[in-house]
Amino acid sequence: MKSLFLSIVCLASFFATAQMSLAKLNGTPINDGDVFTFDSAVEPGSYLGIKIFNNSNTDINIKVKVVSIVNANGTNLQLCVGDVCLSTITAGSTYPNFPAVIEANGQNGDFDHFLNLNTGIDQTAPVEYTLKFFQVNDNGVEVGNSVTFSYRFVSALSVSNFNALAQSGVTLKSNVVTSDIEMSLTKNVQYDLYDISGKSVMHQNANIGEQRIDVSNLNSGVYLLYFQNEQGQKASAKIIKK
Repeated sequence: MKSLFLSIVCLASFFATAQMSLAKLNGTPINDGDVFTFDSAVEPGSYLGIKIFNNSNTDINIKVKVVSIVNANGTNLQLCVGDVCLSTITAGSTYPNFPAVIEANGQNGDFDHFLNLNTGIDQTAPVEYTLKFFQVNDNGVEVGNSVTFSYRFVSALSVSNFNALAQSGVTLKSNVVTSDIEMSLTKNVQYDLYDISGKSVMHQNANIGEQRIDVSNLNSGVYLLYFQNEQGQKASAKIIKK
């Protein structure tokens, strides 16, 4: 009898904490702690469609909390959930006023999304929004599980970036990479790669010619790549590892 009681408690606990899940429109799961990096602040490149799944046998109510906003003022964006689409949000606030309802064993449509059209207060630094999707009961009290993820915008290389790199003897094929940073060198250089927290992840010398930097073992995110040639000229670039 005790065993049966514990089984019922565990089952009830499972349904209480595993009712909601998120995914991108292509089916890729959105997990707690994920960071999605975009190099465009223009539609459709800045669009993140969000599917919300109700994995329980009862309707659930969904709201979104804007946990934080970095290097932006909460404007020039779209946060659309349920029947509400916002163009301005505030860090610490929760939307919408009336929660979106996802029917039992159902899902939302393809309307819910987030997109950023803001290139940043400091346009040389990333823009980042951290959003928490969570459930509330009919009294507005948070229940069940939640999913918190970050949407990050990092601008692609500008003309000035390319010019500075070229003067140092470096030409990058792209600063948005999957497994290798490809570059062409007209001067011997030393390069250092740092993650966004400032931790050094690579330090190497590279000679004139076509070169590849293997970054396949690095996590997705934003990195800073610094070059210095033998004449002391310096240049840097943001690298987006997908």
